[in-house]
Amino acid sequence: MMDRLTWEALLTFVLLVIGFISLYAAIHKRTNFARYSMTVLLIASGAPLAVMLVLESRRDALDANIGLGMAFLLTWLITALVFAASVIIWIVKKRKHG
Repeated sequence: MMDRLTWEALLTFVLLVIGFISLYAAIHKRTNFARYSMTVLLIASGAPLAVMLVLESRRDALDANIGLGMAFLLTWLITALVFAASVIIWIVKKRKHG
């Protein structure tokens, strides 16, 4: 059975991926450069949380891990910014075309 941290991490990564897919779908030019750029940005955005989760799994201490909390907050901030950017791009596209 998965614990709470696992579910939070899984949901965070799923939302991050959905955000980048939404942003990629919203941009006008879907070139190879855009696809590779989105992939690199996605990996760079999820890497701090992934590293901190691995470090947390190897830790024996029972106290709070501030670094892990900061990694979650950073990932959530990036996810919110990506979603906001995709919504803004969708709205601008919608206003231009109709």
